[in-house]
Amino acid sequence: MTTRIGEHRSKAQWVGVVVLAAALWALVWSVRPSKAPEPVQAAAKTSAPEAPPRAGRAASAAAASAAAVSAAVASAPAEDPAPVIDEIEVEKPEVCAGEENLITVRSHTTNGTDEYLHGVIGTRAGSRVPLRIWPDTDGSYEMPTISVFGRNNAVTQIEVPRYKVNACKPERIVVVTHRLQPSTPGEFELTAQIVDVGIKDNPAARPFKPASYAWVFDDGGSEETKAPFVTHSYERRPQTTLVSEFLIRVEVKSEAGEKLTGRTLLQIPNMMFQDLAERGIVTIAATPTPRFPKQDGDGVVRQTFRLWHHRDAPVRIDTVTAVRHFAGASSASPHEEASLGLTEIPPGQGVDVEVKLDTAREPDVFTITYVLEGETAEGHAARGTFSLMKPPPAPTKESSIPVTEPVLLAKIKRARELLAQEFVTDEDIWRLEREGKMADLDVSPPRTKAP
Repeated sequence: MTTRIGEHRSKAQWVGVVVLAAALWALVWSVRPSKAPEPVQAAAKTSAPEAPPRAGRAASAAAASAAAVSAAVASAPAEDPAPVIDEIEVEKPEVCAGEENLITVRSHTTNGTDEYLHGVIGTRAGSRVPLRIWPDTDGSYEMPTISVFGRNNAVTQIEVPRYKVNACKPERIVVVTHRLQPSTPGEFELTAQIVDVGIKDNPAARPFKPASYAWVFDDGGSEETKAPFVTHSYERRPQTTLVSEFLIRVEVKSEAGEKLTGRTLLQIPNMMFQDLAERGIVTIAATPTPRFPKQDGDGVVRQTFRLWHHRDAPVRIDTVTAVRHFAGASSASPHEEASLGLTEIPPGQGVDVEVKLDTAREPDVFTITYVLEGETAEGHAARGTFSLMKPPPAPTKESSIPVTEPVLLAKIKRARELLAQEFVTDEDIWRLEREGKMADLDVSPPRTKAP
């Protein structure tokens, strides 16, 4: 089902002439300012099936933060004309309650600033959103609002075209969530969770035991996993628009050969685009390896950073300075000239540099920040920063609370053996639980973590 904006053009032109004439007449006879346009009215409620499960409500609540951000920026003064919505495509003319229905919005600007377009559909950020409608307890529901923003957050709003929500529920749905990995510029962990929705209405339904997860990342990449999660990096995405959108899809196959599909839209802001478009600065990015600094037995912290950028030609590095921050001090040291052993950063994969902090020689220093300045072949200024941090002290008996719970003790011991690490974190144990490597230690289901 597709709704097109701008059909029946000839009739619209006659209506436009009449409206223009009326506006001119009103301008002549009245000096009062025109009344502000009315906000988009909520759609009339429609009969729908019984109330949704709690999982659906939680998924909607988790997405509400994106709408809150867009609502906040929408109040900014608009210096550009509002975008024009060209087409709204609805994937299915009818669905069951809670079933995904992909809503795709296509729009443009009238002043050639399409690269700033971004939107919100209901409570989900993006222009391609797998929408789920969960009726209220009285069986009614409302169609969400589409908001399309341009540069300076000039906004156009319209209601999602109405489609039918039947009085049925899928037995199961797949909810896909994502989170940015710490200390990375664009690596995300994606998780698929199977939620029972209509199983209680079908006592004869067979159990669904997942056997594999086939992921499609919408950037040309794909992967198959046995566990319900995967990590994927989007750090090399093109930086030609204000935001990048990726419609992630996962197909879950059961041991019996049944299949379930779930989707989510990942929208990532492109700060490199904004730096160049609005400030004329090319950003130099830094990706650390390992992601968290480690201190060797000799007391030296070493970490490698891959420096890279999005330009097609090398970026010249003119100066490198270092700033030291001291524990317990309210100020930092002055900028000191430093050397990373490079004069330019090539395009593509970039270049690796290793930095170190000798904690024996500088016991009070807990962070060294490196500042890079240079210029591109086109004459744009190039800027970048990255920091080497002293890791916290290793835990001791005196600084820790002993673990006495038998199951948790067993999990810590196994995690240390599997990961070959002296110390493990909650994150390590949680990851091994989801991989099923702790299943024999606990009869309860694996812990779930809020996205």
